[in-house]
Amino acid sequence: MKFVSELLRVKQWVKNTFIFFPALFGGQLQEFSLLLNCLIAYVGFCLVSSGLYILNDYLDRDKDRLHPKKAQRPLARSKIDRNVLTSLIIGLIAIGLVICNQVNQSVLTIAVIYIFIHLGYNFYAKRVVLLDVAFIAAGFQIRIWAGALASSIFPSVWLQMCVFLLALFLGFTKRRYELSTLKDKASEHRSVLSHYTSYLLDQIIIICSTLAITFYGLYTISFDIVHRVGNQNMVYSVAFVIYGIFRYLYLVHVKKLGDEPGEVLATDTPLLINVLLWIFYVGFLLYN
Repeated sequence: MKFVSELLRVKQWVKNTFIFFPALFGGQLQEFSLLLNCLIAYVGFCLVSSGLYILNDYLDRDKDRLHPKKAQRPLARSKIDRNVLTSLIIGLIAIGLVICNQVNQSVLTIAVIYIFIHLGYNFYAKRVVLLDVAFIAAGFQIRIWAGALASSIFPSVWLQMCVFLLALFLGFTKRRYELSTLKDKASEHRSVLSHYTSYLLDQIIIICSTLAITFYGLYTISFDIVHRVGNQNMVYSVAFVIYGIFRYLYLVHVKKLGDEPGEVLATDTPLLINVLLWIFYVGFLLYN
């Protein structure tokens, strides 16, 4: 089971929870029909993304063997018949698309767009400086749109920009981690790292984190949120966002973490508590 879980990269499914964001922040997550649509879309995206992750791991298996952690991935340490992998990739993606279509054709279309973005990343963008992380961030934006199309609730442009910038922040901190950890072997593992420097990444990370906090702050005081909540108390949730970003930067620069944001969140207690408190506070304001 562990082998299958690692092959499908089940831990990465947490990224697909962004599909629930439009309904969550729209104050409609308690509506069963909307929640069910989002859940179906989530399952579909999980299967599609797993199929694409397997493809990615197969293409990068030789370079992954140079990485201290990725060398333990199933396709880096084991040989699996190519025909079996091909069938598994096609099967997962096909079933995922069928499930997405059960919500509506718009969700199916956005899932297909997600596939093309992922393929564009694998075969081109991951070797182009800056564009590599931009494609990763676009994947998060696609998940937001999938959730919007599944729930018919379209989030504020401020929230969308905040998510995009937060994804850029996480992507560039991952590049920063790889550069500092792999050192001279960094470009052997990921060719685009030869175009990055620690100083450049630090500047980009500062800009992304600053803008993410700014856009989230603008979202909390937007007319729609103030009208829905009935007061301006949502603005106090900015404190959780600021602490979360500061804590993550501490983990990256001091604790030398940041390879997998999902694992960092799951293993760092203060960060996890902060996220849970943020969810509780925002949920209380939107659903009380």
